[in-house]
Amino acid sequence: MSADSKGTAAALDGTGGLAGVDAKAKLGSAGLIRLEAPGTGFMDTWRAMGPGIAAAMTGIGASHIMHAPTAGARFGYDLLWVILAAYILKYCAFEFAHRYTMVKGESIINAYHRVGRWPLAFLIFQVFANTVGIAGRALGCAALMWAAFPFMPLEAWAVTILVGTVAILWLGSYGAVEGICKLLILVFAVSCFLAFALQAPPPGEYLSRLLPTLPPIAAMMLFGAMFGYFPTTLEVAPMQSIWAVEKKVGMVKVKELEAQGHRVEMDPNYMKNSLILFKRDMNISYIVSMLSGMIFLIVGAVVLFPAGLVPKGSEMGIVIASIYTETFGAWIFPVIIAGGVAALFSTVFTYFDGQARIFEECSVRLKRDWDNPQMRKILYRTMQVIWLVAGIAIVFGLPEPIFVTQVASVMALVFSPVLFWLTIRAIKDNFVTDFERELLPSKLQFAWAWFGTFALLGLTCYVLYYQFLA
Repeated sequence: MSADSKGTAAALDGTGGLAGVDAKAKLGSAGLIRLEAPGTGFMDTWRAMGPGIAAAMTGIGASHIMHAPTAGARFGYDLLWVILAAYILKYCAFEFAHRYTMVKGESIINAYHRVGRWPLAFLIFQVFANTVGIAGRALGCAALMWAAFPFMPLEAWAVTILVGTVAILWLGSYGAVEGICKLLILVFAVSCFLAFALQAPPPGEYLSRLLPTLPPIAAMMLFGAMFGYFPTTLEVAPMQSIWAVEKKVGMVKVKELEAQGHRVEMDPNYMKNSLILFKRDMNISYIVSMLSGMIFLIVGAVVLFPAGLVPKGSEMGIVIASIYTETFGAWIFPVIIAGGVAALFSTVFTYFDGQARIFEECSVRLKRDWDNPQMRKILYRTMQVIWLVAGIAIVFGLPEPIFVTQVASVMALVFSPVLFWLTIRAIKDNFVTDFERELLPSKLQFAWAWFGTFALLGLTCYVLYYQFLA
């Protein structure tokens, strides 16, 4: 792992360091180390949270701030069910990727590689394809900045965001920036929930829309985009696995100590409690993300739909902010802009880090003599420079935040069945010892995962047919 990515992982961890966050280790005689079971109380849960939050942060951005209000503004509650369905269908992909690292003590990219070299090439391809997505997120963030500070054009704000992201990552200042972003996102989320509470329609108006219905043909691009980006894109599953490696969760800590020449003895509840903490990290982040996404759409339907306002172009930020200024008054405008910028900015950060790490990990597996710290650093930074240059080209070539993000989201939907299948196979093929088989997902979870894979494949075909062929 490059020095840059390690530093960013430490920031994502939030502990300021990477070791000893999931269990206490006691040194015994003759190099024997006993790993005590981590606690499962409130503070233990808080300290253990990290990969799940990081994954959620990649989602609480373009999907929530751009897709959900747009869906509410254009189609009322018609697409509300899509958010719930997307979270249900994709759950096992993220759970399996994190579980794999907990039990195997390594990144799930290792499992992808055992299938062959093509999954690594596929992951590298989708990293390059995600240039469109990073440009869309930067444009969305820029639109919010332009709404507050129109002295620079939209494109200039987007370039500033892209360049600033790379500069902060390379300078190792991500920890401080992310702390500010988390605070602003919290304020933004609270404002969102308050706006919902103050303008909430009768539950009967929207709860009935949680049952799946065919989308209007005019909504097809947005329909596919929502399935692509809610709760987040599926390439975040291997990113989450890499973050879990840096967090040193479960067997990652055991394997690290064994590699150092120690004999390791685990408390009988070490893995049980570690899995409890991992589940809490993921489930809490997942549920909060899902509820906030649905609320964004509902509030958009209540405020924007009757007024005929639809977020688009450089005016996107002003239209979205109007959801809250209509509820609280003009004073809330800077709060909403700051929170929205933080949410989208943190998404740009996590993708610039996570996707560069995927590129790095896949590249050193395809060419083994590159697996050294200096070359890893070059690969990590090279990918970010490529994203920066290509992102700037897209910003000036197509300065439409909503449209660019929708295109990227549909592309993410197209990639998702392959990534889901690889993740299921990683668990099925690599949990081979008695210890590992005891920690397999249940048969119900496997059925759920296969259903999600085929459902996403069907949705991909459905969207592509009606968008481009029908």
